Amino acid sequence: MKSKYFLLFFLITSAASFPQKKQLTLDDIFLSNKFIPEEIENVRWKPDGSSFAFTNPRDDGLQDIYLYNTSKFQEDLFLLASKLCYNGKQIKISSYEWTNDGNNLIIRGPEKNIWRHSRMSSAYIYYLKSENLVALANEHPGLKNVKLSPKGDYAGYVKEHNLFIVELSTGKERQLTFDGTQNILNGEFDWAYEEEFSISNGWQWSPDGNKIAYWKFDQTRVKEFYLIDEMSTYNRVMPLKYPKVGEQNSIVKIAVVDIESSKIKIMDTGDEDDIYLPRIYWADSSDQLFILRLNRKQDKLDLLFANTSTGKTQIILTETDSCWVDIADEQLIPIKEKNKFLWVSEKSGYRHIYLYDYSGNLINQVTSGDWEVTSLKGYSEDDNVIYFYGKKDGIINQHIYSVNIDGKNFFRISEKSGWHAANFSPGYKYFIHNYNSVEVPLKVYLRKSNGEQISILRENNLPALKEYDLIAPQLEQFITSDGIDLNHMITYPKDFDPSKKYPVLVYGYGGPGSQNAINRWRSKRQLWHQMMAEKGFIIFTMDNRGTGGRGKNFKNLMYRDLSKWVVNDHIEAAKFLATLPYVDTDRIGVWGWSGGGTLTIWLLTRANDYFKCGVSVAPNTDFRLYDAIWSERYMDLIENNEEGYEVAAPLTYALNLKGNLLLIHGTEDDNVHYQHTMQLVKKLQDAGKQFELMLYPNKNHSIKGESIQKQLHELMQNFFLLNL
Repeated sequence: MKSKYFLLFFLITSAASFPQKKQLTLDDIFLSNKFIPEEIENVRWKPDGSSFAFTNPRDDGLQDIYLYNTSKFQEDLFLLASKLCYNGKQIKISSYEWTNDGNNLIIRGPEKNIWRHSRMSSAYIYYLKSENLVALANEHPGLKNVKLSPKGDYAGYVKEHNLFIVELSTGKERQLTFDGTQNILNGEFDWAYEEEFSISNGWQWSPDGNKIAYWKFDQTRVKEFYLIDEMSTYNRVMPLKYPKVGEQNSIVKIAVVDIESSKIKIMDTGDEDDIYLPRIYWADSSDQLFILRLNRKQDKLDLLFANTSTGKTQIILTETDSCWVDIADEQLIPIKEKNKFLWVSEKSGYRHIYLYDYSGNLINQVTSGDWEVTSLKGYSEDDNVIYFYGKKDGIINQHIYSVNIDGKNFFRISEKSGWHAANFSPGYKYFIHNYNSVEVPLKVYLRKSNGEQISILRENNLPALKEYDLIAPQLEQFITSDGIDLNHMITYPKDFDPSKKYPVLVYGYGGPGSQNAINRWRSKRQLWHQMMAEKGFIIFTMDNRGTGGRGKNFKNLMYRDLSKWVVNDHIEAAKFLATLPYVDTDRIGVWGWSGGGTLTIWLLTRANDYFKCGVSVAPNTDFRLYDAIWSERYMDLIENNEEGYEVAAPLTYALNLKGNLLLIHGTEDDNVHYQHTMQLVKKLQDAGKQFELMLYPNKNHSIKGESIQKQLHELMQNFFLLNL
């Protein structure tokens, strides 16, 4: 751990040694791009791996496509946005893909958001040689998950809740499913799956393109929650199928349709329909499919191996946990032509990579140790090398690693401490390397798979950083009264003087598996905290017990009472802050968003001897009001843990509110419903408690919009300046 006193000396002498610089403003943070690093957006590697395309936004709102050649080390304009016209109308690109031969592009037009991850749009094929743009489905604006077949002869998509394909050579469209309605969804997900299993791609081509596997949802029995649009003369009700704790979920099936015959076969996933099917993966052929099946309690995960011609399945692998089984984004990678697959599991206590055969027999554990694999990124068939992200070199960092499939030649590809991510080329010869840290904005490189740098794609020195006197957060640890090391991040005020007393603004979240005290650049929120530090606040955030990076047993501490360790360890943090001679313990405030909003209410009702005021944005005030997948995963089924739900609900403690509270919520929040805040408001009013409330009409959980974000953060700024 760094010496705190050396740090303070450095801060004081640094401030005295250099001329005065600019002060951050809300306009600088939310209405300008001066602190936003330039990314390489919408990267799409060409199928042969020789180059990658990316979009470059223009001042007129359109996007040109550029091409970077990996052998010439240069980027050139590839496709002018002005060439994308259909029936005399300019088409604005939202996303695009290469065709499999690399000769043409699938272009998606302006998108309309459905939920957090899902979008719909019109779609087109752009033929590069003829410079001809051809619309799919008569330019229907509601196409979802548009994808080309592996052979490149068909495009598939979801339209009006049904699956369609179109033969590109003739333009002939063929409908594959016919029962799609608002309640029957083919090839797309209901709200709960998309939000809590982080999936939006509801169908997949088989490796040979002869079949399509897809999810089929029947959400008839799911109760509706109503969002209300108040911005018209007569308000408008928007029903949302939303399964809350203890209520019925959608009935979900996995189906496979044969492209030639159009015959559909439902896979046998068992007689029980109160289950989850969160992932599917094609194996080597169109006759083999992996299906993940999770029980409602989410403590048992079965891997099913399906014969797609007969629909028969067998369980080849089962994982259980005393609390819950986490599903990784990339849980499984099939290894072609070898009847093997890579599997990610926390059964050892830490998430690691395993190699199995198609019968479910363990061949070998690939990675091991008291550290976590955070994401499985791919497997190179040519050299039998696995690429992944992990935390072997400290949980505040994320590094890129490689290892042979037999567990040998383990190698850390990324070098500097910080947060690393990779976008690998087909064949894994190259990768686009994104790197940042709390002190370094995003830098983008092109590298060989062994980490050797080829070129700097984006330097992002951000000249504005030199104009402002920004202070990087310090990542440290404190020890709780029962001897547990907890990570925290602290930012000191400008012109810091250790002989003075300073207020502290605590930012928190603390949910299962999350991390806030990490070595990563976070533009707007981090800059707002910098601005508050300039105004004389110490900024503090920490990761309580139950958060991520420290193994499954550490996460499991949250089970059946999400509040216990969040409250306990933030009290421990307040006691730690009280040991610092420059902290004014009568002026400690807290704020957070979503789960952090929940944390704020817990601390002002259950730890208000330590926390004097707080801002709670979009809080979950009762886990019984939240969706079943998330709440039951961490709190158990309601019939098993009614007392735990009562204990964890912030609503339970409304009578105990002490200190000033500002509640903020968007009225069209489809995730944590505005209902959560309204029920808390009622409880506080009945108890005679005073508080402040700001509502954002028709805004969802993120409360997006540059001017709205400025107004919201100005509101919080003024609240803390007044109350601390």
